[in-house]
Amino acid sequence: MSISSSGGVQRSRFVALLASILFLLYFLFPFSSILERPSHHTHGPPFHAHIRRAPQPNTAKVAVSFDQPLQTNNLHNISTTSLPSLTRRNEEDDRLIHNLACKGDVYIDMITRSPPTKKIWRQQDLDNGWSVEDEEFDPSENILPALRDLEIPHEEQDVRYLEINQDEQFRGMGNRDYPPTGGSYDNAYIAAGDRSTIIAQNNRSPKHEADPGQMIPAFYRWSDVVWLAWTQIARERAGQLHYIIQENITTALTRKVMEIISGGVGPDALDLPWPGRLYDLRTTEGKALLATPHGVGVAFMIADHSDVLGGRKYPAVCIFTARNTVPFLEETWNYYMIWELRDATEGEMDLDQQRTCRDMA
Repeated sequence: MSISSSGGVQRSRFVALLASILFLLYFLFPFSSILERPSHHTHGPPFHAHIRRAPQPNTAKVAVSFDQPLQTNNLHNISTTSLPSLTRRNEEDDRLIHNLACKGDVYIDMITRSPPTKKIWRQQDLDNGWSVEDEEFDPSENILPALRDLEIPHEEQDVRYLEINQDEQFRGMGNRDYPPTGGSYDNAYIAAGDRSTIIAQNNRSPKHEADPGQMIPAFYRWSDVVWLAWTQIARERAGQLHYIIQENITTALTRKVMEIISGGVGPDALDLPWPGRLYDLRTTEGKALLATPHGVGVAFMIADHSDVLGGRKYPAVCIFTARNTVPFLEETWNYYMIWELRDATEGEMDLDQQRTCRDMA
């Protein structure tokens, strides 16, 4: 056989083998996927910008409820232990809660160990740039269940509602007069009965309302201004303060902490209706709540006036939300906190034991 004829046989065998391979590939894979050239849109944003993706199922995490049924007069009917492991957090949220809990330890130490403040504010401090107006108290529908279940008096004759505004010029540093900041503290004071309560409804600190670089009065903190008003209203009953209720919380950090520890489904979407959830301040969640702007104000009020309050401490904080449905607008939630003060001589609350408000009073 010549060299040329041998090469022809080899070529024939090669062609036959190649045809067999292509025939096999034809049935194993779509033929177009082998030969098709990629479009010039297969890389980068232009490709993704032209894709019409199929609708995806709703995969939002839904909060798991660990609440216990409400009993009348029973703020402590909800478990006070740390949240169960079913509530998932990401690392960033865990870090935020951990850092705030560390700060909460500092505030707890301040409450339990620090002597009362040496600075005593008086009526002349309130007269320096502040105006006070008596208004009618109109409790919102969202908070009425809490007032009723906790047996907090809220009839018109039981409540004094004051709007305290920093709307006048004040004498400050260098014995000079400075323009008003526009801050205001609108609170209800209930000294009747054995459930004395302060309800913080709308509070805007002069420090936050002032323009950058603007002078603020020395007498400006919520804990100082509201405490002075409380002592003038409650008088000899000032030391019997039992609850501090904070309504319609809008501060972003406070809301975020409430959402994280309670398994909210997203920003400004914590669906946790009354009776909400209770946290002991010895838990990580309770300490984190104490370190929020709303917790810090309460901490300073108690620490600065521990002599009047007779050593009363924080056993727990209850949080809850209420739906705020406005026609033609997206549904939102209003956020609430209730701080309950307790005499330290009664001993610590068992984290695993459910208690009623009467057990704590």
